[in-house]
Amino acid sequence: MARHTLTELLAAAASGTGTTRFLGLSSGPRVQQIPFAELWRRSEAAAACFRDLGAGPGEPIGLLLAASPDCLSTLFGAWRAGLTAVSLPQPGRGVTATEHRSALADICRRMEIEILAVPGESLGLVDALAPHVVDVASCAQHGRRWAATGAGDLVQFSSGSTGTVKGVRLTSEAIATNVLALLERLGGAADGLVCCSWCPLSHDMGLVAAALATLAGMGQPCAARELTLMPPSWFLRSWLRACSERSATVTWTPDFALDLVARYMGVSGGPGGGLGALQAVVVGAEPVRGQSLRRFAAAMAPYGFDETALCPGYGMAEASVAVSLVAPQQPWTSVRVEPAALGELRWQPAGTGVELVSCGLPVAGVQARVPGEAGRIELRGDCLMTGYTGDVEPLWADDWLVTDDLGAIQGGELYIVGRADDVILTVGRKLYPTDLEATVSGLLAIGQDRCAAVADGEGGYVFVAEMHRNRTAPHGSWAEACRVARRGLVERHGVGPSAGVVIAAGALPRTSSGKLQRRRLHDLYVRGRLPVETTVRFGPAQA
Repeated sequence: MARHTLTELLAAAASGTGTTRFLGLSSGPRVQQIPFAELWRRSEAAAACFRDLGAGPGEPIGLLLAASPDCLSTLFGAWRAGLTAVSLPQPGRGVTATEHRSALADICRRMEIEILAVPGESLGLVDALAPHVVDVASCAQHGRRWAATGAGDLVQFSSGSTGTVKGVRLTSEAIATNVLALLERLGGAADGLVCCSWCPLSHDMGLVAAALATLAGMGQPCAARELTLMPPSWFLRSWLRACSERSATVTWTPDFALDLVARYMGVSGGPGGGLGALQAVVVGAEPVRGQSLRRFAAAMAPYGFDETALCPGYGMAEASVAVSLVAPQQPWTSVRVEPAALGELRWQPAGTGVELVSCGLPVAGVQARVPGEAGRIELRGDCLMTGYTGDVEPLWADDWLVTDDLGAIQGGELYIVGRADDVILTVGRKLYPTDLEATVSGLLAIGQDRCAAVADGEGGYVFVAEMHRNRTAPHGSWAEACRVARRGLVERHGVGPSAGVVIAAGALPRTSSGKLQRRRLHDLYVRGRLPVETTVRFGPAQA
């Protein structure tokens, strides 16, 4: 069967009546609605702009993508000109402008980028990082047009959740294959698809899953109708409100956002209206927790939300975006597994064990396998990357990509255990941070997005809890809360932490998409650079 390119899918969509909406633009009206056909027409100006700057086929173009029509038109113009669009990472929480600029400068050197196209407000950040630094607005409004029909590649730089920012190279055909597979899995929810997304376009969930899949769907039988994008900083107050106002049928989110929205309904004001139109809330980008799904469903039930719209999934930039996904209207499921057995990569169901949520069957065109009962997830399919940029080499087993994610396959469905490089080795045991964090968050009632477990650099581990603003400490004091958490960790996992650390609100390092940066947290801890409020030491790791 002939394979399509992404630009072919988007060109077909441009002949339809699909609409794009942008919220919170830095200039102009706060809400801007533009037919997708117009965005596609503006991409001809961007293609001509890059040609006039001397860019040739295959050359890299650095792009700092924001939720704006100019950014999308410039991206599409680069692809149509046959260029390699290099999506640059946005800064994570706790990253200074100096650190971000240094990271961008390193990428520009490694990729030999000659042209950078960024939003006007970011021009100062990237000044002199490339011979040509241009505003995306000037690209989309270039005085000449070029109706190019190329199909350039994408280099998606990871969010850096593991501490190493890698460039994933994807062909236009690979992205198109995965986008069509996503639309197929969404099925009925994609019929007349209306999508609202707050996920950053610098992340594969925001760019490929939410934006590109919806736009490509405007030219498919599912007849996608509308895409609404907003800045990530708007999600707490505006995400569900926009879903309600636009009668969105599909939206995308990492797990942590479900918890935050459910907990802060009073702050966010709730969705403001009904959520009965939502048929698919795709939850991914990090391990999906049953507790988060239940809390969100309960909080949104008064607004007509159907819990079967929750669709846990697993994906990664190396597979374009989607690997597996629970189909809409199919109830999500979970199992409890003995944590000690998981540490030995064995699958042993236990009624009081750690809860693992099914991320569904692999999407069309993707094969997944796991050696033994649990282990590193291996992937094969036409949507996979061609490789990393630079001298970073992926690990292959024959023609299977060996990922850094640990999982298990039961009944054909994929369960995520954790990341191989996050595993904590202590007193002869392997411990998964997500399991430890679930225990601490449950005992302290602080939300799993507010705690983390990392190696202490001395053969043990510590848990780090982030304070709430304007809320009293659990169990009377943070010191007592740390002792309660330690007792629970020993009872549940057999190994206690060497310390419990409480840090200031907002101090847990995260990527721009909200993923916890455990590697960065570990480094800050061992270097003594965390804003510590309370520390309770328990001595060396022990039962």
